[in-house]
Formats: sequence, C-alpha cells, structure tokens
Amino acid sequence: MNAYGVDSRINIAVIVGVILTLAFAVTLTQDGNQGISEDDLVSSFEKTVNVIGTATKAVEPDTLIINFGVETVAGNAKQALEQNSEKLSSAINSLKTVGIDSDNLSTSRLNIYPVYQSHEDPLSGRYVQEIVGFQASNILTIETDQLSNAAKIIDLVIGQGANRVDLVSFTVSQQTVKSVKESLIEAAVLNAKTKAQIAIKPLDQKIVGVSSIIVNDVGYSPSPMFERADAFASSAPIYSSDQDISVSVNVIFLIADR
Repeated sequence: MNAYGVDSRINIAVIVGVILTLAFAVTLTQDGNQGISEDDLVSSFEKTVNVIGTATKAVEPDTLIINFGVETVAGNAKQALEQNSEKLSSAINSLKTVGIDSDNLSTSRLNIYPVYQSHEDPLSGRYVQEIVGFQASNILTIETDQLSNAAKIIDLVIGQGANRVDLVSFTVSQQTVKSVKESLIEAAVLNAKTKAQIAIKPLDQKIVGVSSIIVNDVGYSPSPMFERADAFASSAPIYSSDQDISVSVNVIFLIADR
C-alpha cells in the first residue's frame, strides 16, 4: 500500500474520533441540564432592586446679591459714558457708608448702543432710521453678607442716580451649599434603604448587599425676589426665607429570599 493510502486511513480515523467525542460531550451536557431545576436557574441570576433616596434641609441664606445699574442717554457716545460714569460713581461711593467696598462689587455688563428714530423721507416716501443719540448701560453686582441692609442698600444707590435694580436675591454661599450637601448624603442613602425594604417586604425578600450607588449632586439655584426696578418700593422691608438644599442618590441593592 502506498503512503497516500495510509494517510487517508489516518485522516478518516481522526475525523471519526472527533465526531464521537463531540457526540459524547453533547450527551453529557443534555444529561446535566436535565438535573438543573427552574429555581436553580433563577438563583444563578443576580436579583436587585433599584431605589432613589432623597434628603432635604432648609438653610438660612447667608448671602445677599443685588444687580443694579445706571442707564443714560446723550447726543453722542462720549457724553453718554461720562454721564453714566458720574452717576454710577456717586452710587458706589454711597455704598461705603454701609461697609460695601470694591471687594463686594463686580461689573455684570457694560453696553453702549445708538438710539434710532424713524421718520418718513419726503422725497422717497420711505421710512428711514436716523441716529439721534447713544444710550450707555452699566450694571454692577453687589455680593455681601449684609442681608438685613437690603432695603437700605437699594435706597442708597437709587438716591444717587441708579435707575435700574434688576435682581435682589437671598442665597446660600457655595461653601455652605457644599458642606450641607455632604452632610445629606448619608440621610439620602438611608432613605433609599428604607424604601427598598418596604418595596421587597411583600415579596419575602431581604437586602444582602449593594451593587452600586450614584450621588446626584445637582447645582443649587436660588430664586430671585425681584426682576424689575419698579417692583421695589423705597424703604420697604425685605425679608429673606430659608432655602431648601437637596441631595438624591440612586442605589441598587442586592436582594435574596428570606
């Protein structure tokens, strides 16, 4: 017999052996699966409950923010800016009497733009716009811890030429917000645990561990008291109210049969 015949018999033998091995393995796998119950299959999967816990604390504001400014109109840009600067300087100087200095002030925005007036052209009959002057607007922001002086501060700046009060807000400083949120995380997690225990009790389940915790640390946004200068009455009392700071957590608990 030649070498070719020998190689063919060897290859056929190898193939037959592989087929028999695979058939035996399949048989074992089927026999093994027949011994696994439905309960065993369910228990092999991780059982969890996903809960959101929250915690809130009312905090007394510690920061006063006021946006005020001056708007002036003049025949040209230079005059408008000069008049604006003069009135704004007077308003700023008046604030020194209540302890508000440059450290408490920042420029919010400064604008200057032309003032137009429309008229009909006698030759063409079309309406055209003509620059008749310039308007300058300079808005400053006061940030101070003198919450009780809110009305007095507004009276001072208006009395010295300020003709805009865009915002009066009692808020909580970022440092305080950070500290309060950190203190609320534990309470939020415990709230999530309580909710989870209530949810799984009718199912005869118990908490056996934690899969993950996500802390939702959203920003704190105080609500303004006023949005227009005409909403403020001179010398009117202004009172601050507590601000709510909240934290939420998303906790996935591992659960099992009792």
